Amino acid sequence: MTDPTLPAFLEPKWFFPAFAAMWVGVTGLLAHLSGWATLAARFPSDDPVDGQRFRFASGSLGWRWVPVHYGNGLFVTVSPTGLRLSLFLPFRFLSPPLFVPWTAVESLMRKRIVFVTFTTLVLKGAWPRITLRGSSAQPLYQACSTARPDLTHAP
Repeated sequence: MTDPTLPAFLEPKWFFPAFAAMWVGVTGLLAHLSGWATLAARFPSDDPVDGQRFRFASGSLGWRWVPVHYGNGLFVTVSPTGLRLSLFLPFRFLSPPLFVPWTAVESLMRKRIVFVTFTTLVLKGAWPRITLRGSSAQPLYQACSTARPDLTHAP
């Protein structure tokens, strides 16, 4: 017998379907708000890439002032030809893996706040910025600046 004070969606038989629908809805919304879906359409990645790998890395995608943060949910591969990003499987709905070649990068920025290093890529003709922080930020900066020395400026 069900409790008449509970709304229908909180009944045990509806909890898991409602939770799954909410999960898919939220992850799909985040894919569009961050620009991941836009980048994945432009830079699809079907094959693995050889390079330096970082599992459970942190970063963000999106507008400069309102990015979507992926704390410890990114899988990053930094290669001599570009950057491959993918998400931890439970968050991957509408966010397939993507590969951004260094030729698509318009500007490269690096900053350090207290003990954390951030590297930001601004892409040509695309609104989402890609920012990585922590252990993957320095290798990202080195690989991109080596492939595209025109993006770095002498101090």
